[in-house]
Amino acid sequence: MKILKIIAAAAVMLASLPAAVFADSSTAMDFNSDGIVDIFDMVSARKSGASAEELRCLSGFLLGSNAGTEPEDGYTLLWSDEFSGNELDMSKWSYELGNWKLDDSGNYVTNGWGNNEQEFYTSRNTTVKDGILTIAARKENWMDEKQGSYDYTSARINTQHKFSVCGGRIEVRARCDSGKSLWPAIWMLPEDSVYGGWASSGEIDIMEGWGSTPEKICGTIHFGGAWPANTYLTNDYDFPEGDSSVNWHTYSVEWERGEIRWYVDGILYSTQTEWYSEGFSYPAPFDQNFYIILNLAVGGHFDGVDGIYAEPGIFAEGEKHFDIDYVRVYEKKDSGFAPTEMSSLALDNYIEGADASVTNKEGCTVIDIRNAGELEYAVMGLLRGKEVMAGEKHTLEFDVSSTVPRNMVVTAEDSSYMRYLNEKVEISTEKKHFSFDVTFDSDMSADIKFQLGNIDNAAALGGHEVTLYNISWK
Repeated sequence: MKILKIIAAAAVMLASLPAAVFADSSTAMDFNSDGIVDIFDMVSARKSGASAEELRCLSGFLLGSNAGTEPEDGYTLLWSDEFSGNELDMSKWSYELGNWKLDDSGNYVTNGWGNNEQEFYTSRNTTVKDGILTIAARKENWMDEKQGSYDYTSARINTQHKFSVCGGRIEVRARCDSGKSLWPAIWMLPEDSVYGGWASSGEIDIMEGWGSTPEKICGTIHFGGAWPANTYLTNDYDFPEGDSSVNWHTYSVEWERGEIRWYVDGILYSTQTEWYSEGFSYPAPFDQNFYIILNLAVGGHFDGVDGIYAEPGIFAEGEKHFDIDYVRVYEKKDSGFAPTEMSSLALDNYIEGADASVTNKEGCTVIDIRNAGELEYAVMGLLRGKEVMAGEKHTLEFDVSSTVPRNMVVTAEDSSYMRYLNEKVEISTEKKHFSFDVTFDSDMSADIKFQLGNIDNAAALGGHEVTLYNISWK
């Protein structure tokens, strides 16, 4: 059984390894000395501890210079980064910096990226050389004026606003150093959180590894309601005896409407078909565009000491590396899988000093206000982080009703709370339609806010519900 597993893994490796410079003679590739260079030489090469370069050369010899660019089963290459230059291609990737998780408006939400992580992400912890992207985690002091001091640095990059995809095959060839508290991850988040805040709009983890147990990795999806009403499904992949995530492997997902499959070196180890997003029809939330993230965390709940701390001893011999050979995204011909159009955009919530909740449903958002608080903005539904360009005119449209007559303030604001739209509207038990045009004088990330706090003494109204229907931003 073990030999069959190795052969299967080797076969897929041949389809995923990039072409290399070939040796002068095929005899250098005959690892099992049978006079023939074939797939069984890859098995012998792996068992004999051949170097990564030897494996790459053997792959190239067997499959030619275009190896690994077009898998079978009707998939065609849509997007890739082979890391062939001397620096990160910023037309494809962006850095996420710091230690704090930010909202879509750039406001600080929580430190440790919500996971108790100990590293500070910088733009100087990546290198590109010889076709390999390296993310380096280092034990070093780092001071930030706003975020404080840290003992570790690393890097986190993503394709948000530059590339996202709905479905297909996402494939990454990578390896990572081992050591307690290291947390390499290849994962995806929604380009637009159309079903609401995390994890209502989903998360796809293609590969996550425990530095303390490199003999296994896992693949996971997060979904359900907005935190803390979220849930997840996950499965582990155990490498064959003697193998681990320290060695090169190809991690991939095949994502179709209603099914996501996880592979290591082409070996299927997990299939998920059951998920949901509260208030929406299946296959939400995994029917929208998602972007790609690569990072190497240090510490945190996944593999940190006591679920928090980094293990300084693993850096005794220097920095630790997460190496990526390539990232490739394939689309499946004639699949017909495309993002589901939303009849009404979902809203995030902001509650301060009030008692209220925001629930997104198919076609509408219900804001249940039990106590409106003291501030006009004590209760808000928000469209966060809408990217706009200077001179662009956008139109906000919606229908609204309330169980009691009251006023609502609708704004469009930048990160400094400057208002480009500021309208007070009267709402009643009858559904009313509103449409507002707004133009921005510079490029920015704008928030659209439906303010339902203590406006015109709304706190005296007692408990009531406001429902917004058919919300659109064009």
